[in-house]
Amino acid sequence: MMGHMTQQRRYKCPICKKPLTKKEYDRALHIHEAQQEHIKRERQLLAKERRDFETHVNKVKQQTREAERKRSERTTRGLRQQVQKLKEKVRALARGKTQQEFGPEFEIKLLRRLRAEFPDDEIQPTKGGRGGDILHTIRQGKEEARIIYECKWTPDIKRSHIQQTAQAKMTRHAQFAVLVTSGTRRGFNGLDEESNVTIVSPGGVLALAGLLRSHLIEMLRAGIERTRRTKIANQLLKFIKNSEFRNPIEEVARAAESLREGIKEEFDWHWHNWEKRWNSYSRIRWDVLVIQENVRRVLSGEQPKQMVRPKERLYLPAPAGGNHS
Repeated sequence: MMGHMTQQRRYKCPICKKPLTKKEYDRALHIHEAQQEHIKRERQLLAKERRDFETHVNKVKQQTREAERKRSERTTRGLRQQVQKLKEKVRALARGKTQQEFGPEFEIKLLRRLRAEFPDDEIQPTKGGRGGDILHTIRQGKEEARIIYECKWTPDIKRSHIQQTAQAKMTRHAQFAVLVTSGTRRGFNGLDEESNVTIVSPGGVLALAGLLRSHLIEMLRAGIERTRRTKIANQLLKFIKNSEFRNPIEEVARAAESLREGIKEEFDWHWHNWEKRWNSYSRIRWDVLVIQENVRRVLSGEQPKQMVRPKERLYLPAPAGGNHS
């Protein structure tokens, strides 16, 4: 009986499975639970470290993708600018003009576009080397305000162009000076401001001119005298770098360029299609002439003759404003 009670008081160690007394068992059980709790905490810590590591890896991957995307955008933008410069050179060569020679033609086209857009204003080419290229005068009663345009058909936007435009603004007593340029530079997307000069690509010049003109009309109606109008105009130019002002103009410039390229692509397609059809008609006409000639020769007792079709020059209507490039 006593041995049976002693045997009942023996417990298996939860760790090594050896027989233990109740006291030894309680101590071993406490150690075992502590070990289990420690293991649990270690597992939780390991899981957290794994999650943190995966989060860090994903963040690094995302940063790498973002850096690669920005690098690709910079590369693409640079290539696009180079392509644009080459296109301008090709267009100039197709017209048989250098970029310097094409400048006056660019000014004439802008002059016509401004006159068509604002028929109530006085828009005239200027005379003199440092007074801008086109002077745009807006009148309200006896009061008038001016916008001066400097036109540059060059691959780059140069500091000297901006200085020349700023000088023209002073010479012509204009409230706004606009450098209309086909050139590019880093960060330029069609609209910018520097030294109180607005820089705009050709596609956005009409939209910009309309905005500047509306501000001048409001100042004229408010009776603001000329010196103060110029100061207000200079303050207004600072808002050009604001996205609310800049984005719509840049969008217009991009849309105009896209539409212009689309028209050229459509024209090229039609031209090549006309060329193909013209050549087909010429070949059909020649084949009929060959058949008729050989029929005549056979009826006359002569041998049929193989004739080589002469090379014919393609005469199609040239595109408006110059030869097809």
